[in-house]
Amino acid sequence: MASSNVGSGVAVVADDKRTERLLEAYKEVCTSYHAIDDFRTKLLGILPVASLAGILVVGKDTPLVEGTLQPLIGFGGFFGAAFTLGLFLFEIRGILRCHHLIQRGKKLEDLLAVEGQFHVCSGEHKGGGPERFFNAKVAACAVYSLVFAAWLFLAIRFSFGWHPIGCGLTATVVGGLLAVGVHKVVNERIAA
Repeated sequence: MASSNVGSGVAVVADDKRTERLLEAYKEVCTSYHAIDDFRTKLLGILPVASLAGILVVGKDTPLVEGTLQPLIGFGGFFGAAFTLGLFLFEIRGILRCHHLIQRGKKLEDLLAVEGQFHVCSGEHKGGGPERFFNAKVAACAVYSLVFAAWLFLAIRFSFGWHPIGCGLTATVVGGLLAVGVHKVVNERIAA
């Protein structure tokens, strides 16, 4: 009888150590997930404001006439559009990382027998409710595509001298296609 008590005591200690390691791993996954999500949120908020400020400063009191400033503004527009695409790729990388952390966190929650934040994230991804339209992927696709379209408008207007309506339609269509295409690619696979 004494040996069985000793054996169960060892099992309890082993279970406590395992639970402790699982909780430590879970804490690290949570910290990493929240750090990436926080950075993505800040960038998503700053990018449109900074871009709008840049566009307004560049476009302020700049008539569309032949001169040395016009091609420079056009180049700046193309640079801004390309830079926005680069940030969008970085955002997609962040979405992928968050997705993998959600999967890892959900496995840890299963091992710990708790339903935490990662079960909620996975449930939102699988659910058919309004969450599928109001999530980080939709917001990222909308914001980055709109900022890209704004820079593209500026680039087309000052590089080619098109009428503002033609610039606006072209930039809107290209930005919309970018948003829809990227969302379609990531939406079915990624719960972030």
